[in-house]
Amino acid sequence: MEYDFAILYFGMTRSVKKTYESHINHIYKILEDNHLSYKKFMHTWKTKDDIQNVWEEILSQKIDYNEYKLLHPDFYTLDCEDEFLETINMDNYFYKDIWDKIGHSIDGEWLPKLVSNYICMLESQKRGFNMILDNITQGNKYKYILFIRPDITIHNDLPLHQIIYNKINIPNHSHHEGLNDQVAIMNFEHACIYGKRINELAEFRKSNGRIVAEKYCKFFFSKYNMVINEISFDYCITRP
Repeated sequence: MEYDFAILYFGMTRSVKKTYESHINHIYKILEDNHLSYKKFMHTWKTKDDIQNVWEEILSQKIDYNEYKLLHPDFYTLDCEDEFLETINMDNYFYKDIWDKIGHSIDGEWLPKLVSNYICMLESQKRGFNMILDNITQGNKYKYILFIRPDITIHNDLPLHQIIYNKINIPNHSHHEGLNDQVAIMNFEHACIYGKRINELAEFRKSNGRIVAEKYCKFFFSKYNMVINEISFDYCITRP
C-alpha cells in the first residue's frame, strides 16, 4: 500500500503527557482533514535505573515507559541506551584534550553529556528509519518521511501547502550554529541518506571541529547538496 507520510518519532519520549495533544491536533488531524494517509513509527530508549537528564542535570523524575501510547504509534521499539553506549568509543566524537584545554566553546567542545545524548538521538533516528525500511519490505511505500521529536509542543498546523517534494523542509527557527535538526520533512530518497547520518559523525569531528547538533545538520545537508525549504511550523521543546 502507498502512504503519503511515515511519521518517525525518535529519541526520549519523556514529556509526551504534555505534548501529545498538540501532535494529534496539528499533525494527525491536518493529514486526515486533507485525506492524506500515514503510519507512525517510534524508536525510543530505556536507561539504567530509568534515569533521564536535561543538559547536564539528572532529573529526579523517572522515565514513564507507557506514555508513548498517547501518540498511538503503529510500530514501536524500545532499546537499552546504556547497552548502545557501551559499543561507542567516545574518543571518536569528543576530544578530551581539547575539552581540558578550552572547555565548552565554539573552538572547544560541546558539553560531554550533550554529545553522548546527540549520538543516542541519531542512533534512535537510524533505528527508527530501519523500522520504516523493514515495513517497506512488506510491500508498503511512503512519499514523505516526517522526522520529529516526541517531546515538542506544536503551536500551529503542519503547513502542507509549504512542503516541497524535492527539498528538505524544516522549521524556520532554532537553527543556532547551523540548521534545525529537530523536525524535518523530506521525500523517501532523501530520507534514506538523512536517516543514517550517524554513520558519518565521527568522520565529521576529525576535520570540522566540535560536534553540535545544528552544525552537523547544516554540514550534512550541504555535503549531499540537499536544498533547504523553511516552513512555518512553530513549536517548543517541552521538558519533563
